[in-house]
Amino acid sequence: MDGMTTRAAEAPAAPADPAAHLAAALAAGGTGLRLDLQPICAATSLAPVGYEALLRWDHPELGPVPPIEAFSIAEASGQLLALEAWALVQAFRLRAAWPAGGPFLAVNVSAAGMQGGHAAAMVRAALEATGANPRGIVLELPEAAVAQDIGAARDLAAQLRGLRAAVALDDFGGLHGAARLLRDIPFAMVKLDAALTDGMDGEGPAASRTRALTAAVVDLVHAMGATVTAEAVETAAQMRALRDAGCDALQGWLLGRPEAAGTRAQPQRT
Repeated sequence: MDGMTTRAAEAPAAPADPAAHLAAALAAGGTGLRLDLQPICAATSLAPVGYEALLRWDHPELGPVPPIEAFSIAEASGQLLALEAWALVQAFRLRAAWPAGGPFLAVNVSAAGMQGGHAAAMVRAALEATGANPRGIVLELPEAAVAQDIGAARDLAAQLRGLRAAVALDDFGGLHGAARLLRDIPFAMVKLDAALTDGMDGEGPAASRTRALTAAVVDLVHAMGATVTAEAVETAAQMRALRDAGCDALQGWLLGRPEAAGTRAQPQRT
């Protein structure tokens, strides 16, 4: 009897169930979940013109859970829409506390939310719950999901514009033939994928071609009536090259890493 008790006490603990932990966090109103904000800066003045809200999950047992892993856990366990709805409410609540004419706040829309037809209802519910001004909100649609279902993307973009929110095409340039997306959907903003601009600050023919391609894409986006934000800016040379290419705004670690919303000073009118 005593030996069995000792062996039981020494047995390793059962592995943590990340999906159960996520469900518990959402049921508790988001315990351990937060949104960090990364600045999006004007290419010329480098003043913040907006911020992107990025999900973070810190758990006392699991530790910091990488965002891609958190979303994978949510998707596999059927909790992705609940997690996305939580993030929208938290992001809109932040924006509602900022000045009406201050920087915009960009929030990502998942492929599941877009293709399943749930995203517009979640955005509408979050706006009603927080009282946020939709004119200060930008919803980012991932290029891969838009290309996979242009009809769903077109419908969602129209619904979001009907709510007076702006719509952005995220990660543009990561797919072949993506230019047709600009024709089919009137995005307000296009964010260039790092795969498109990588190496444009270097030397030699390859760098020259990349600079020429980036400048041409920027001109194309401008001709479609949208602004251009370049992502993943990490060096001063990249910043100069992207500025020379005509980008309107820049985002990346050079200009500011994501910070917890509570640690960042309240954005002011710019």
